[in-house]
Amino acid sequence: MEHFDNYDLYIFDLDDTIVKTEHFHYDAWIKTLKYFVNEDFYISKNFFLSKFHCIRPDTIVKYLSEDLNIQNYQNAINYKNEIYYKMINEKKDTFQLIDGLEKYLENIINLNKEFVIVSNSLKSNIDFFSDLFPILKNSSKNYYREIMKNKKPNPECYLTVLQDFPSRRMIGFEDSITGIHAITAVPEIKTMFINSSEYYHYDYIMKNYSVTNIQNYNNLV
Repeated sequence: MEHFDNYDLYIFDLDDTIVKTEHFHYDAWIKTLKYFVNEDFYISKNFFLSKFHCIRPDTIVKYLSEDLNIQNYQNAINYKNEIYYKMINEKKDTFQLIDGLEKYLENIINLNKEFVIVSNSLKSNIDFFSDLFPILKNSSKNYYREIMKNKKPNPECYLTVLQDFPSRRMIGFEDSITGIHAITAVPEIKTMFINSSEYYHYDYIMKNYSVTNIQNYNNLV
């Protein structure tokens, strides 16, 4: 239990940090862009990650509006969100928490420590997975798109956690370049990068950010 002696507050991103969902985001965007661009539209997973996992906050908007010439890009974003939510509802019986996470959360709870969820996702997405995995309802607070002025890679969400939970020893888990860029801007939070070396931005993250890489939570429990 030495690991748990070091921290009071545990911070989790949602997508691919709590539950594997990134492939649904990819598929939802492919379907969206087939509708808004043309039915033969396709981009590879790595190209998708290069554009939609990014450290410049305007990259996605520029890609949609300038590269793809989608004039009302917000309509495309809303359309994608609707498709994504439909997809995860249709596949709800197939989801599992990331390996080792349930035991890790149980330890946090049993030791009277706290955890929070910090995501660029909509509140409805966090609520969906909290209903699917009731242990997530033990989160002390959820931070989601609607309550943040700025999305990750802006560190606003993590600075807000710092304000909401003062004088806590914090550790946070992120899987993407977007989240890593945001969380490492707040040095008070120990950053754990949970992803494999196959991830498109893996080498860049390991070279440019102060993180500890893990594949899952098994080695922490």
